[in-house]
Amino acid sequence: MEYSSVGDERSDPLYQSEGPPPYEEELPSHTSPEKLETRSISGTRISNASKTIRIKKYLCPQRTIVTDLDPGEVRWFYREKGDKKWTPFTGYDSLRIEYKYRALLDNLHKPKRKVTEDGINVDLISVRGALYEVDVASKECYPIYWTGEPAEILRGTWFHESSWQPLEEGYADQIETEHLAKFKSQSLAQSSFYNPKGEKMVVHNIKFKEFHMDWYSPLEVYLYSEATSSRFYRSVREKLGMQKIGSKLHRGYFDEAEGTDKPPDITHLVFVIHGIGQKMDTGSIVKCCAELREVAGKLKTRWFPHIEEDRQQRAEFLPVEWRSSLKLDGDIVESITPHKIKGLRTILNSSAMDILYYTSPLYRSEITQGLQTELNRLYSMFTDRHPYFESTGGKISIVAHSLGCVIMYDIITGWNPIQLYDQYVTNVIEEKSMEANGASPLISQLEEARKKVNSLELQLISLQSKQNVQTPTLKFRLENFFCVGSPLAVFLALRGMRPQENGTQDHLLPRSLCKRVFNLFHPADPIAYRLEPLILKHYATILPLRVHKHDAPNKVPYENLKARAYSIMKDTGKDMQQFSHLSKSESIREEKQEELRQLEMKEQSQETPQDGGQDEFDQQDKKQSIKGKLGSWLSGLNKQVKEKDASDSSLRPQLGQDEEEEEDARQLRFDGELCNMTEDLRREMSSEMKRSESEESKGTLSIDEVLRNMEHTELEYRLDYMLKEGKMENQYISAITSHTSYWSNQDVALFVLTHLYPDTKPSPYKLKTKHT
Repeated sequence: MEYSSVGDERSDPLYQSEGPPPYEEELPSHTSPEKLETRSISGTRISNASKTIRIKKYLCPQRTIVTDLDPGEVRWFYREKGDKKWTPFTGYDSLRIEYKYRALLDNLHKPKRKVTEDGINVDLISVRGALYEVDVASKECYPIYWTGEPAEILRGTWFHESSWQPLEEGYADQIETEHLAKFKSQSLAQSSFYNPKGEKMVVHNIKFKEFHMDWYSPLEVYLYSEATSSRFYRSVREKLGMQKIGSKLHRGYFDEAEGTDKPPDITHLVFVIHGIGQKMDTGSIVKCCAELREVAGKLKTRWFPHIEEDRQQRAEFLPVEWRSSLKLDGDIVESITPHKIKGLRTILNSSAMDILYYTSPLYRSEITQGLQTELNRLYSMFTDRHPYFESTGGKISIVAHSLGCVIMYDIITGWNPIQLYDQYVTNVIEEKSMEANGASPLISQLEEARKKVNSLELQLISLQSKQNVQTPTLKFRLENFFCVGSPLAVFLALRGMRPQENGTQDHLLPRSLCKRVFNLFHPADPIAYRLEPLILKHYATILPLRVHKHDAPNKVPYENLKARAYSIMKDTGKDMQQFSHLSKSESIREEKQEELRQLEMKEQSQETPQDGGQDEFDQQDKKQSIKGKLGSWLSGLNKQVKEKDASDSSLRPQLGQDEEEEEDARQLRFDGELCNMTEDLRREMSSEMKRSESEESKGTLSIDEVLRNMEHTELEYRLDYMLKEGKMENQYISAITSHTSYWSNQDVALFVLTHLYPDTKPSPYKLKTKHT
């Protein structure tokens, strides 16, 4: 491996002598990234917490002689399995690990582990945002809330200046020992020695199998590779009289560890729940949650740069794996699976079979209780380690995917199919009892049996209450319920849920159980369904709101986005009339039903209507006239909008306008025409109503009432949100891939963050400077 020389660096603050406290100098606003990177590598410090660039300079050197490294100069690193680079712990985590490491070195014997009453090992150090624990003795880092491979940790003392990656600990310890043995208590101001030819003299060196190191002074240490190609290249350069090339090393990390370098406490906990297919890929929800956490972290830095420092708010994502611990039918399904196309059948058994399990009365309760128990276990673990979470108003949200949305909904609402089965059986028994003529002895026996069953149920309930045997419920109240790629709507529809006249969330999920529900889906996801038409039927004609692109510069708040109807985008007046018909209120439908009933009564009686009846039909004719005018007006409006579009398009240059922009422009033109023509329609219809006699118009609706009925009930807030398809996206390929693509989608992550921090509007990060 070949290294390149980067020159001498004598102004490293880690080696400077002690003196007055440092002052901070601002970088000018026009400082280039290249200069910023150079200055940060040379020992400067940049405050990431406040996003304000600050450079620390010392009036006097901190150190004048070579001594042992301070805890702040040592930096601990971790590396996940499969990674090549080491990742540094925060300054707060690194200091605690270093203090624990030095305490272990001071003990002659390995201390016994201490465990608290809550089962927390005090010898383990919570790190990485309190999601992992470090065992300093074994030098491993374990996840706290899920099962996973431990990451190895490393104590960094010597670093490559080019990348600030640490040397392997075994080499670093030997180098540190040699360095202290040779230069301890010597002055750091000592410069390099030169021979008569002007070449730097090596004052000390050490050789390893893979490389060797040369000391030119206490601050000038270089590493040279012993690979064959590197040695040959160096020999050629030496013959040509060129300088020897190597990699300069630094003793101590460039960014000194500080106790204030840590994230704020968690204020919003988000449980991430998987759907089907977990058995096929065990642990995939952990990877998916890690992707969501990583993407959300990057977007938070960009769009919510001050949320952690200024507001002291932090959201954290925890994976919830409920499938791997279930037994269900054991291996019965596998034993009855034919061996032909075994691979495909195995995939189906490991994924789609979860849906059949959940709809089965034998296994449904095991699944719900498994997820419920896991959620309560994770929450209890979290509150044990964060005792002030509840008292400080910590919030809980859930991001559920696919079938996980349905299971989570049933847990929240307590829905149980047994209730429907009992109701069905009771109704069947009552119907058969009424039809059974001459079977009074059997009916009386059935009543006695029912009373006996009820008595046994009461005894069982009483016994359970005495033993405190209750079905576990959630130990927390939900703030937000994010359904991603969810089939929840079709499950609710098959259970008999129907739209109501009230547009509140309580019809779907009571606010006392969960404050807000959001349904996100990709338009090509074949598993996802809409929720809004289950609350108000006319929302089947209204488009879901589009999720903002993560890189869009100006994002309109979702509550300010206007609803758009499907049929407005059509090109025919017939579709406009259909939209007009579907968007009428329930009062208009009831009026039509009343007219049909009156016509049926007229046909059955076959009598000539009296004067009162004639007046009634005259009133109905007036209503029909009003509705006819409304339909013709909307049809005419659509025609005018189309003619205006045609005229505008002939004058507009061909700029390749995006389809969505065209739809938005068309919607704005429609809204403008609507506002201009509403008053004309009101005056025309009002004058027609006034021409009627007072007794004839007594039973009719006023024009204000008609228009008020047309303004149908709206939702409290929008529930359905649709991702935008890419311009080059193939809908058939997306139908296969879209259902599993939500976790790494930046638009989804930003949407979740926007509603986790509802009081903070997303604003892009801007580089700024500030005096301290």
